[in-house]
Parts: sequence; C-alpha cells; structure tokens
Amino acid sequence: MTARRMSRRTFLRGTAASAALAATVGWAPSLWTPARALALRATLATSLNPAGTTLAETIVRASSTGYSPLTYGPGWPIVVRTELAAPRRDRADRRVALASVVHLTDVHLIDAQSPGRVEFLDPIGDPFTAAFRPHETLTAQVQSSMVQRINTLAAGPVTARPFDCAVSTGDNIDNQQWNELQWFLTVLDGGVVKPNSGATGVYEGVQDAAWGDPRYWHPEPGSTDIWRSDHGFGDYPGLLNAAITPFTTPPLSIPWYSTYGNHDGLIQGNLPTSAALDDVLTSAYKITDLKPGQRVADFLVAMFTDAPTVRDEVFAGAYPHRIVTPDPARRTVKTTEWVQAHLDSPPVPGPAGHGYTLDHLELPALYYEFQVAPGVLGISMDTGGFNSGSIGQVQLDWIERTLQRVHSRYFDEAGNLVRTGNTDQLVILFSHFNMRSMQGSITDPNNPTERRYTGDELVSVFHRYPNIVAWVNGHHHVNQIEPVPDPTGRTQGFWDINTCSHVDWPSMARVIELVDNRDGTLSLFCTMIEHGAPAQTDPDDTSVLGLAAISRELAANDPQGDKVLRLGRAIDLNVELVISAPYAVEPPPAAVPVPVAQPAFTG
Repeated sequence: MTARRMSRRTFLRGTAASAALAATVGWAPSLWTPARALALRATLATSLNPAGTTLAETIVRASSTGYSPLTYGPGWPIVVRTELAAPRRDRADRRVALASVVHLTDVHLIDAQSPGRVEFLDPIGDPFTAAFRPHETLTAQVQSSMVQRINTLAAGPVTARPFDCAVSTGDNIDNQQWNELQWFLTVLDGGVVKPNSGATGVYEGVQDAAWGDPRYWHPEPGSTDIWRSDHGFGDYPGLLNAAITPFTTPPLSIPWYSTYGNHDGLIQGNLPTSAALDDVLTSAYKITDLKPGQRVADFLVAMFTDAPTVRDEVFAGAYPHRIVTPDPARRTVKTTEWVQAHLDSPPVPGPAGHGYTLDHLELPALYYEFQVAPGVLGISMDTGGFNSGSIGQVQLDWIERTLQRVHSRYFDEAGNLVRTGNTDQLVILFSHFNMRSMQGSITDPNNPTERRYTGDELVSVFHRYPNIVAWVNGHHHVNQIEPVPDPTGRTQGFWDINTCSHVDWPSMARVIELVDNRDGTLSLFCTMIEHGAPAQTDPDDTSVLGLAAISRELAANDPQGDKVLRLGRAIDLNVELVISAPYAVEPPPAAVPVPVAQPAFTG
C-alpha cells in the first residue's frame, strides 16, 4: 500500500539546471530524431560493451493508445550532465574504470495468494494502487530473467570493467513474508524456486476466474472483468498455473548485497507486524472486501491500533472472504531472521552474509559497509521497517564514524575543516528511501525517544564529507537523477540516482560505472538494462523467460500509474554524471578477468 510514485509536479519541478539541460538534449525517450541518431553514434563509438543494454536497443510500446504489444526500438544515447562539474575534452581517451555496479531495486517478490494482501483496496486509487497488479504472480520469473541478463553482460557497457557486485536497494519482497524472502534469496543464489503458497499446484487468489470478481484481470479464456472491457486485456490460458510452477534458476555470477526497504520490514510496506496479523497471514481466511458499510479509514485505523480484534472478526466471518489453504511460510520475517537467512546463503556467489554479519543479530538496525572495489566504499543504510522515512541517531553516528575513517579531511558541524590523516576512499551511499521520500517514519516502540533525521537533514550531514560521489536508491519506482550541490561550496556535492522497479513498467535495472577521467574530474556512467526476456510474448511459452516477457507486457499496459513518469526523461536514463574529484585518486590495480560464463539457463 506504499505510495509508488511521486506527483507529476514534484517530478518535473527538479532544479533549474536540470530543466535547462533537458532543453538542450534534443530528443525524448519515445521520439526518434536526428539529434538522437547523432548522439547514439557518438555513444556507441566510445562504449566498449554496449550489446545487451539500452545503448544498443530498447523495448518500447508498439502503440501509444489502447492495449499495446511491445517491440524493439533504437538505443538511448548517453547524455552528459554537467550541473556539478564541467567535463574536459578528450576524457574518453584518459578515463580509468574504478568500479562497476549493477543497481537492482524494488524487485517486490510477491506472494499473490497471501491472505495478508488487500487487493480490494486497489480500485480506490492512490495511495492503494499497489494493492493489485495484473502481473503480480510473475515477479520471481522477472527477477530470474534479470539475473540472466546480468550474467550475460558480465561487464560494464561503457568501460567493459567486469561487474564488481550487484546491490538490491530494498523492497526486495512485497509483504514482509518468510516465503517471499526465500524466493528472493534462491533466485540470486541459484536453485529451484517454488513461487507458490497454500495448496500445491493450485492457484488460490483473486485472479482465479472461479472466484468471479470482475475487479481483477482473469487470464483464462471466457472470463469477464473490467480489465478486459475497459483496458483491452486478453487471454493467457494456463498462465496462473504456469506462474506457480517450480523452476530452476542460475545463480547471479557476481557478489550481491541487499538493502532493507519498507516492504521488507512492514506488511504491505506500511503496517508493523504483530502476532495477531501473523495469525491472519498464515490462516485459511482470505479477506476479499471491507465489512458491509465499513469505511476505508476505519479499516486502516483498526489494522494499526487493534489488530487482535480484526483477527477475531476475520475468523468469525465478519469480513467477506474466501477459504484458502493455510500456509505457515507466509509468516512475517523478524529482522534477526532476515539477517540469519542472509548468513545461511551459500558461499557462491557470495559474499558471506551479503553485507550482514553475526553482529547484526544484536544491532538495532540493518546498516553495513562493504568494499565495492579497491578505493571505493559502499555504505548500505537501513531505511526499512521502523526506519522507513528517517534514520535514527545511532545509525547516523555509525555512518559518520564510517565516513570519517575514509576521509583525510572533512568538515565538522560548525563548518571547521578537520584533518584526520586517514586514507581517502570514494564513497557511494545506498538506501531504499532518498532525500525526497525521507519525511518521517513510524515510531519504533523499542526506541521511542531516539532522535530521527529526515532527508534534508541527512543531506546537510553528507555535504560535510567530500568523498561522497553518489546516493543510490529506489522506492519511487521511477528513473530520476538529480544533482545535489553543496550550497556552502565546501564540497563538490553528489549525485542522487533513483532507479525504477522490477515490478512496474519499465521493469529495468541500472549499471553504474565509476571512472576517473585523470583530469581532476570523475564520471558516473549510468546505463539502463532490460531483463533477459524478449519484447514479444507468446501465450504458449511458459518458460521463465516467456513468463517474464508476459509480465513486462502486462506491466506496460497496467492503467495504474504514469508510464512516462516512471520511465523518466532522457537525462534520467543513459547518462554521464560529471563530478569534481575530491582528491587525487590513485590508479586502480590491474582489472580482474571477466567472470566465467554460467551454466546454460534452464528455466
């Protein structure tokens, strides 16, 4: 039930510099112009590994109106963004790759049959339009398809530096459920995924035509619903049974890390768990509507303040419901279980714990640091669970200590320059929320008096540390990149990089390549990548890639949400983000070999 998108006004407002830059680009993602063709030729001439990315080819809607199939379009060229620093000429001949990272976010592994989901709120509209998606049974296949794409690419599209790691910045799962977490981990680690709950081999959910609810799309032929009559959705016979069929997925070929998001730590991304709510999630009672005469506001207040009564009323039949097969694996995941599940992950692809350690079983939040590449430190901030929308004092103190350790100089709260003698490293921050969405959070009952910091306050802290070059995040389900200049002029500022989700159109990930231009500037090359499924769908293709293709087409035709907004502007897609180097960066060691090819995809 989290708000999945920003308003158009907020998105388009941006900064004056961004608006001026957009006017000079000369093309939009949906338009083919001579300026775009010229820019694309220049991009491909200086990119070493563009095949398989949106530099070479894109997937687009074949029609701008009605239900549209998808097709292939030309690539998107790289747009050079200069708001934080002026690029130097001939830097392509000098640049040295420092790191290559795959940014995944908002994967939303969904147990679409869970009694803990509230699809009946979806027709109400914002902010409940995330309650139902026509393609929500196919999230595991989409994640597996993205793994295949990453394994095939193996290296950055611009520099050809082998990928150092992948980072999934929150909302890895949808409903804080144990079974969803198992699916997420298995897809990244490789193995047999069983994307089903309740009855074995039987779909029990709102898309079952036998349930007869016209509010939801039913893929079986002969069905009647508003998705068909109003939006042109058609037949995909056998889709639901295929979606819950076990499949084998290859492991990701690079180390991966996961960051905590609000859907990872709260039911539907909003509601703190309780024993009473776990009773409902694991039960045989699937709520299908509000009580007769009940207002939405009253239902939500009851869920937040009196869950035991809601549970008792559900079990007494006070709410309209369907009887489904109960499943204890639908229980919610405690933070200690989240950590332990990552610690139990196999050693390959690694790393051990994926950023978490045994210490996290006792820590108050799930933050950690990791080495992205030599000389480049990653900091994964915890903005999930009770931290959704702000960061507590304990976590912020840790962040500052970590930053100070990799800075030879920084500025204290009074603006005084502090010299540490420490060895400098470049820093990339990762989190689920970003500065725009960190506007306050639910009070943590375990730390009710802890000082909380919102987005603007965090930015003020980060501007005191010049080695921060980027803050990479998700949550909004849109592509949006903004400069964050330091208003004091003490540091060069940093780039805020927000990437779209897997679960909504355009269902992409982003490759981030950090390079030293060897002229006093750095660049972050950001390139969008599609998952590995083809553009066209085949109703008879129930392989993993076939189902992922269907999911992409359904997402592209989901009438909920602004597709243009989610895709972003040309300046939010394939870009070079220029920034002044905060210190003289040491040349990196020799590049490691490209990862060994993975076994054949068997999904």
